[in-house]
Amino acid sequence: MTNQGKYPKCEKFVERVIIETISVEKDPQNKWKGVSFLCPKCKTVLSVSIDPIAIKTDIVNAIQRSIGK
Repeated sequence: MTNQGKYPKCEKFVERVIIETISVEKDPQNKWKGVSFLCPKCKTVLSVSIDPIAIKTDIVNAIQRSIGK
């Protein structure tokens, strides 16, 4: 099946995206690791999200610290 979705700016068919690491901030005290998803052709930002793998790692590390490992 062929991809039907198109990038919003360059209107090329979506075949892949580029992921960049970014900082997501609410304020100076609340920062998280994030990712942005870019069109590989025109570099338009398609979406931004908190990095789920980094969040998982942070949670596991916090739990391990709290139980003394």
